[in-house]
Amino acid sequence: MIPVSLGMLPLLALASAFGAGASEPVPAAGARPASETRPPVTAARAGRTPVPGSRKAAVPGVTRILVGTPTKVTSAAPPPPPVRANPFGVMLASQIVNQPNGIDFVKQFGVASYRPPQAVALNAGDGSCPSCNEARKAGLKLLLNVKNTGGVVASRPPDDLQRYVQQVGDVIDRYQPDVLVVENEENSTIFYTGTPEQYGAELKAGCEVAHSRGIRCANGGLVSTLVALLVWDEYDGSGQADRARSFASRAFDARERELLGSPQARAQIEKGKALLAAYRTAGMDYVNFHWYIGDTGALDEAVAYLRAQTGRTVITNEVGQFNDDPNQTRAVMAELVRLQVPIVVWFGFSGPKARPLMDEQGNMLPTGEAFRQFTASSCR
Repeated sequence: MIPVSLGMLPLLALASAFGAGASEPVPAAGARPASETRPPVTAARAGRTPVPGSRKAAVPGVTRILVGTPTKVTSAAPPPPPVRANPFGVMLASQIVNQPNGIDFVKQFGVASYRPPQAVALNAGDGSCPSCNEARKAGLKLLLNVKNTGGVVASRPPDDLQRYVQQVGDVIDRYQPDVLVVENEENSTIFYTGTPEQYGAELKAGCEVAHSRGIRCANGGLVSTLVALLVWDEYDGSGQADRARSFASRAFDARERELLGSPQARAQIEKGKALLAAYRTAGMDYVNFHWYIGDTGALDEAVAYLRAQTGRTVITNEVGQFNDDPNQTRAVMAELVRLQVPIVVWFGFSGPKARPLMDEQGNMLPTGEAFRQFTASSCR
């Protein structure tokens, strides 16, 4: 079964519009599975070396981070950026990567890293990852999502953190990932039932065991629309009405814009802020987000926001698009390279709204060819 993303589903309610958007099976029967507003924590305030590529100017808040004139994707492809170290990875459908020589399809995209299409569940099944070892043999960096529970329900926070640490350690020893990713889309109750505080404790425990083995760690990935909602709220809450309107016009569709300022939206914002607070104390190496919005200016603003709020290097282990325009593929890739995001994994198969890079038979589509050409010309 191909994993789907609620961020790709029609907006049935604001909670799903702003709260979900994952790449794993929706847990359903018969299917596989406020805090007060805080000033942003910059790298300097957190006592850390500024993240490479982050803004160097001292800023009172993320709303003062200048990101240039927002630009929409146009029909003209941007010029390729200078050749740089390859940040790109890809995630393909299970029926492609789990077949014999399935990793060869991944390698066609010229990527340096790989995310398996499903997370390893600690308390469901046998914890197998059919494509993980093959990816390692192929020389690909492995980004591995590990969730506490699986099956047809959302993952629950661990009842016994000591046992959880042992189980995570066993998974790390088995697969030797380059990055441990704790859970998936932790802001969505579709995929995680715990509170931000419970998630923070789980993330901290997972990162500690990862670090004890020399492995880096990241959160599961804030949903695309929630990240955009947090950026909009930062502008709106600081009196920058023009910026808030501009950002909303580029980042949200008409239905989502109608819901801005509603009680449901406020609840999502507060949950997002509570998760950001948990990230700051969890000891993670990367702050991870998911992204399906085509506007490159909004992407710039989202990355700047996350850097300022957490003081951590920003990565995305899930980025994709809702159309088949190869120009958008190239534009988003070029922007992520310009922003020096060191890990970028493209969601490469079909969902209710997400569009694939490759069809189910393994044939490269126009967006996939644009992706392959970009990595070949712009990455080493």
